[in-house]
Amino acid sequence: MQAEQRVTEIETDSIILEDTCYRFTEQGNIEAFAESIRGAGLINPPVVQRRQENFRVVTGFRRTAACMYLKWRRMPCRVLAGDTDFLYCLKIAIADNALTRELNLGEKSGIVGKLQAVCDGPHSISALLESLGLFIAPPLVEKLSRVAVMPDSVRLGVACNYISLNVALALESAARDSAEAVAGLFADLRPTVNQQQEIFSGLNDLAGIKGLSISALLKKKYFSDILLCRDLDRGRKLKLFRLELYRRRYPALSRAEAEFYRRRQNLELEEGMELKPPANFEDTEYTIILKFSSEQQLSRQAEILHEICRHPDLKAIISREIEDTKSLY
Repeated sequence: MQAEQRVTEIETDSIILEDTCYRFTEQGNIEAFAESIRGAGLINPPVVQRRQENFRVVTGFRRTAACMYLKWRRMPCRVLAGDTDFLYCLKIAIADNALTRELNLGEKSGIVGKLQAVCDGPHSISALLESLGLFIAPPLVEKLSRVAVMPDSVRLGVACNYISLNVALALESAARDSAEAVAGLFADLRPTVNQQQEIFSGLNDLAGIKGLSISALLKKKYFSDILLCRDLDRGRKLKLFRLELYRRRYPALSRAEAEFYRRRQNLELEEGMELKPPANFEDTEYTIILKFSSEQQLSRQAEILHEICRHPDLKAIISREIEDTKSLY
C-alpha cells in the first residue's frame, strides 16, 4: 500500500501527535523549527496514516509539532491508508530520517527496538537497515536492542551523549529506580565517559556495602547536600561529589591520603623538592623529586633530605600512622 501521490491538506486537529507508534526521535527545539517553516514554508510534508477519523504521524513529528505551534488549521501531508503494513510505515520513517541527517545512538536504539517485533535477530535487523541507507553492524544492533528497553531517562542520556553506551549497558544490572537515579545524576553533572564509569562503579560498590539501592544512597545527606546546593556550579558539584564518593567508598585510603598531605606540609620542603605518594595509596613506595639549577641548590636539598629523614612526620607517613583513629562515618 503506497502513500497517495498527491499531497493532501488535512485538519491539524485531526492529527494525534501523542501516538508515537513510529516515533524514535526526540522533539528538540520546536520554536526554532517553527521559525524555519514560517520563513521557508513546509518543504517536505509529513507522512501520516489514517486512523478512522484521525491520523497518526509516520514521519515528520517535529514538522507537525511546528505547524501546530504556528497554529495552522490545515497542513499538507502525504496520507497512507489505515491498513498499511506496520513494517512498510516503519521503513518510510527510518528512510526519511536516515537519509537527511546523522542519527544519534538513542534514535538508532529506538529504531532497533521497534524492529525487534518484526525482524528475526540482529543480523536480520542490520540487513534491513542497510537496505534503507542506515548502517548498523549486528553487534551494535544487539547492544542497542538492550538500550531500547531501558528507562526513558537512560535512553535520553544516550541520545544526548551524556551517558555512554557502555555505561548504559552497565546500568542493566541496576534496579529501574537506581538506573533512573544515575541517569538523573549524569544529566545534572555531565561527567566524562571515564568519570561515568568511575561514579557508577563507586556507587554500585558503596550501595552493596551499605545494603542500599543506588537511588536510596544518592538521597543520603552527604550526597544530597552537594547535589542540591545552589551555590555550586556544575563543575564544582562534580568535583565534590567524586571526592565524597571516594571518601565513602575507600575510607581507609581516603584517610591515608588526607594524613599524607597534612604531614607532608609539616616537612617544609623547599622549592624544587617534592614528595609523591604511592599510586592510589595502594603501594608502599614513595618518590622524592629534586629539581635544581646549581650545585649549591642540590647541596642544600641534600641537607634538607638528611634532616627530614629524622623527622617524625616522615616516619609516620611511611608507617601509615593516623592520629585520629575514629571512623569518618
